[in-house]
Amino acid sequence: MRETGNEEGFSALAAGLFILVGAGSAAIAHVRSAADYVLSLYDPHALGGTARYGPRLQTLWDDCEAKAKREGYACMDFSMIVMGNDFALSDVHAVPIEIGAARAVVDARFKNFGKPTVVTYDLLRDSEGWAIDEIRSGCYVLSRALLGELPSC
Repeated sequence: MRETGNEEGFSALAAGLFILVGAGSAAIAHVRSAADYVLSLYDPHALGGTARYGPRLQTLWDDCEAKAKREGYACMDFSMIVMGNDFALSDVHAVPIEIGAARAVVDARFKNFGKPTVVTYDLLRDSEGWAIDEIRSGCYVLSRALLGELPSC
C-alpha cells in the first residue's frame, strides 16, 4: 500500500517549520539590549554613529537644523553624548536603570579627559530597535537644548 504524497507533504512542512524556527532564533540573536545600544553610541570608530531618535526628538532635531541653516549657525555647539566638544573617553560603561519591553532608561558612565561623566538615555523601542527619546546630563536636557533653551547651571 502506497501513501499518496504524505511523506513529501510532511517533509515540506517539517522543512518549513525548521526554517521559521531558525529564522526566529536568528532574529532573536540580533535583538540588541538597551545597554548594548547605548554602548554602541560610544564606539571609538564611529562615536554617535548609531544614534537614532524617536519621532518627538527627531522632529526637534529637524526643526533645529532647518533654523540653524536659515540663520547660519550650528544647531548644537557640543555633543551631549560626550558632554563636550572634544573628547578622550575611557572607562565607558552602560548601566541599565529601568528596562521594559518598550521603554528603557540607561546611564552611560565614563571619563572624558579623566572627568567622571554620566549621561542618561531615555529610550523607546519600535520595529527597528531602540531609539533615543531624551538625553540628560546634569541640568542639560537635549530636547530643551534643541529648542534653544540653555540651562543656567
